[in-house]
Amino acid sequence: VMDLKGQMIYIVESNAILFLGSPCVDRLEDFTGRGLYLSDIPIHNALRDVVLIGEQARAQDGLKKRLGKLKATLEHAHQALEEEKKKTVDLLCSIFPSEVAQQLWQGQIVQAKKFSNVTMLFSDIVGFTAICSQCSPLQVITMLNALYTRFDQQCGELDVYKVETIGDAYCVAGGLHRESDTHAVQIALMALKMMELSNEVMSPHGEPIKVRQ
Repeated sequence: VMDLKGQMIYIVESNAILFLGSPCVDRLEDFTGRGLYLSDIPIHNALRDVVLIGEQARAQDGLKKRLGKLKATLEHAHQALEEEKKKTVDLLCSIFPSEVAQQLWQGQIVQAKKFSNVTMLFSDIVGFTAICSQCSPLQVITMLNALYTRFDQQCGELDVYKVETIGDAYCVAGGLHRESDTHAVQIALMALKMMELSNEVMSPHGEPIKVRQ
């Protein structure tokens, strides 16, 4: 079934009524399956323009939607990339001094430096071997994480550098990542603070942790 629109014209000579019309369509899909083509519409019929304008508008709308989805995808990818970059920088900064981490991130060659005077602090947990033998790995990791989180925060407050942690061993340096005339004092304060903070963390047996330095 196809709807038509047009006008009736009476032809006197043949005593007949002629209907001049065109199909009621507004998109090219309406021609499909009906054996009609856009060329079947008279050139001066406004219907041609209506159909073409409608098709153009729908094409533009579809393009806008695709561009919108592409933009959202690119923004999401950019955000994910920035997050991964930040994770990489944070990881480098957790391993190396900030100056060295930035040079590595930028692909620069890090030159070795010599320091005439630095202060080192080594510490470990009293009875750590016994604790490990009597507790689960998860309990030990939870305990160390609670302790080292406090130590790491204190390193930032006292401006000393955590060199590394191996098991229960915690190594800190003063005057290494940044030259300082008071690095010995900073490390001494760090040692006192570590003993204080260790009392806040309980071993899996419910006893405060003790550190030796």
